[in-house]
Amino acid sequence: MSIPEFAVEVLNGTAITLASGAVTYGVAKIVAPVRSIMSRATSAEQDAVIAVLDDQNATPEELAARVRPLLEAHLAAFPDAASGFKALTLTGPTTYNQTNSGSGVFLNGDNHGGLTINHKGPAA
Repeated sequence: MSIPEFAVEVLNGTAITLASGAVTYGVAKIVAPVRSIMSRATSAEQDAVIAVLDDQNATPEELAARVRPLLEAHLAAFPDAASGFKALTLTGPTTYNQTNSGSGVFLNGDNHGGLTINHKGPAA
């Protein structure tokens, strides 16, 4: 069974989005999106997609070409998954970046100031 023609562009966009995310942010950042868009798949099928994307020496184009057949098989088996693929393609993986300067407590990102961690000691 082949996927509908309208889904081909969505499929390509999803493959590129996942591959770019894996290269730029590391495979750990794309695990949740893969599991989300492939929620109808088995864990083994989801793990296979993640494993393909876990090649730090590959370019985004190479990874997209490798992962595309796996995504296509999923989309052929579950055509209603196209909406999840489309949503990921349009929004991309969510990332958060924060840069801080000065002193204080920062929950995410870089701290360019003083930071003291005093486990079980008095609060400073």
